[in-house]
Amino acid sequence: MKLIKRAGAWCNGEVAYIAWDIEKQIKGCVGFMVTRVHETGKDKGKRRILPTWIAFTDQNNPNWNEQDASVWPIQNFHWRDLTLRKSRDTTTVRPIDFEVHYEIVPVALADASQKQLPLSPTAPEKDAHGQPSYLGPKHPLVAIGDPIKTNTINVTHDYGKNVKATFTNGILSTQNLVRQLESVKKGPSKNAVKDANSDKPAKRAKAADQKENHLLKTLKEEIQRPDSKIREFLMGDVYKFVTELVDRARKEGGQVYLALYELHDKQLIKLLVDAMKSKLIHIILTTAGNLNPNPKAKKGANGAAKKKAAKTKKLPVLWDTENDDPRAQLHKAAGAQKDRVIDRMFNSSARIGHNKLAVYVKGDKPVAVMTGSTNWTETGLCAQSNNCIIIEDDAVAADYFAYWNALKDDKQAPRKPLTVTVKGKKVKGAAPNSNKQGAEIRAENQKARKEHKLSAGSTAQVWFSPNTKQPTVPKKSPARPADLKEVYDRMDAARKAIMFLVFMPGRSGVNNIVGEAADIERGDKNGESAQFAKKLTSISDKGRFVLGAISDPTAMPNYVAPKKGEKKPPVKKGAIKMPPPAIWWPGGPGSQVAMVRAAAVRIPFGNLRPELLTAGHAIIHDKIIVIDPLDEKRCTVITGSHNLGYKASYCNDENFLIIEGNRDLAVSYAVHVLDLYEHYLMRARLEEKIRQDIKDGKLTSYKEAAAHVVPHGLLSLTDSWQKGKLESKGPSTMSYFLANA
Repeated sequence: MKLIKRAGAWCNGEVAYIAWDIEKQIKGCVGFMVTRVHETGKDKGKRRILPTWIAFTDQNNPNWNEQDASVWPIQNFHWRDLTLRKSRDTTTVRPIDFEVHYEIVPVALADASQKQLPLSPTAPEKDAHGQPSYLGPKHPLVAIGDPIKTNTINVTHDYGKNVKATFTNGILSTQNLVRQLESVKKGPSKNAVKDANSDKPAKRAKAADQKENHLLKTLKEEIQRPDSKIREFLMGDVYKFVTELVDRARKEGGQVYLALYELHDKQLIKLLVDAMKSKLIHIILTTAGNLNPNPKAKKGANGAAKKKAAKTKKLPVLWDTENDDPRAQLHKAAGAQKDRVIDRMFNSSARIGHNKLAVYVKGDKPVAVMTGSTNWTETGLCAQSNNCIIIEDDAVAADYFAYWNALKDDKQAPRKPLTVTVKGKKVKGAAPNSNKQGAEIRAENQKARKEHKLSAGSTAQVWFSPNTKQPTVPKKSPARPADLKEVYDRMDAARKAIMFLVFMPGRSGVNNIVGEAADIERGDKNGESAQFAKKLTSISDKGRFVLGAISDPTAMPNYVAPKKGEKKPPVKKGAIKMPPPAIWWPGGPGSQVAMVRAAAVRIPFGNLRPELLTAGHAIIHDKIIVIDPLDEKRCTVITGSHNLGYKASYCNDENFLIIEGNRDLAVSYAVHVLDLYEHYLMRARLEEKIRQDIKDGKLTSYKEAAAHVVPHGLLSLTDSWQKGKLESKGPSTMSYFLANA
């Protein structure tokens, strides 16, 4: 009996997105069992039922043990296969380049007369310690319809003969992180894990703190160690990508021209220093890191104390604290060829040299370029979501090489070393300056950009910043930068979908793509209207959707900045702080415009325990826009270092690529966006619940709330879960992808 109408699968080389739909509610269906079938590669011929961790409501999975969808079915009509390459609970990663498809079958609770689903070897009844995998009654399942097969997907990083891309595994807010640390003997203490599920509230609260502190401390240590399995797991294949051109130069005798913002990772520093000694690289290294050595005024200080502090001679802010040591190492390695290291210093808060690019030149001819959002730091590699793309094309590489040389020729005041003493310790860096990019490079970057033909009918266009006449964003009516005009025009022309990931493009959707995406969908063709804040619920139905995930809370469209000089009411000691908005969907859940910010589980929910959100500042660090990814000709990917806001175009050294007509690449980037959006959506909803509970006076302490949540499963034991899913109307990612299944 065919109960599933259609199904499809799509992939980004790391994660697969699977979707299916039905004609009407399936009576008795408590979910779906999804099986991955390996067609080629190391696991050819193997069938793997996808793992699941969420138990039924009358069960409990306190230790977050995995079962699979033959035990705990998927109560949804779409899913992400996070184990396509990554292990369920270890740091093992499956090698790239293989093909799979999926089979989906509806299931119901079995009675004694029915043929139950066979026991699965990936759903053991006992865990590694010989204890029951979960608590509560067993609920055998039965298949109630024919399985449906998806299309075959190719798990690869190659998207045509001249483009390849990859993504980090740097989402830290996962329930499995503890299990992965345990697999390499780096997990929290057994007592902390045990007490986190204690029946005593005080023990649970204390254990949650111990686990979070352990996770953060351990991760910060592990991601700095080149031999760490945790580091290797979180990096995915990005390290191989960022270092590929240097490795290639060593083999072929070419030269690599790099322009980097942050350089902090020990392994990458060693790679570049060794390459410099071998005369293989040239590098433009800009300012990264700063330190204000002046003590902050103490809260509650009286007038006399404030006057005394004001009279105290202030030390200058120390700049380039992060890059100071690797910069010195590179200069030393360059020896007599001093021009191989160019210090491009922007030692103020006004602008940054934000590129993360490398150009490969062979025989005096630029032939390839690497770019993306990944900074050359341990957090960039391991603790953020990032992407990296390599283009093998002479024309594209020539554009980047011309830009590199323009940066080199844009002379700036030289770096002035500075050392300050902070708490008796000497800290090295550079003195402040007021450097800014010159008129010549700004004018060159404003010029219309050529579209270069790539393979299979696709094209690439490259934009560089700064590209405005003015060196800072005017406070009133700033002119639209040339590069963002190109981006906005393409967004405006979208037929079905606009998808994005951003770190911090600007506040509250003003002068950046967050506000533009929302305005375009409302029908405001000019974008960024002065009435932006007043039009939050005025959405037109054009049959397309806008979907995005944002790292910085202040970039959300519904973020309201405090007024200058506004005094907040005093906060009671121990009172919980109101978190900023986590979701913006003016049409409500299921509407065609939805934006979420990165969030983690902070209060236990069912069997979900509190998570680690970040090991630094950025969480989502990608700067990506995907437009109509399933349209063979119009599909577009925009990616690079540019934060997709006016400040980046006016003030910073930046770059981004626009690739049109490469459907496989566009699908890959779209799946990456979906992966992060779906991951943070549930967590953003929990964060919104916290906001409402604080407003209603129901929540005063995280610890108290955590202590009084008893672990339990969340899956419904009836078919009622289908109702809400089937009632959702309007364009969505699922309907969009399935229309092409």
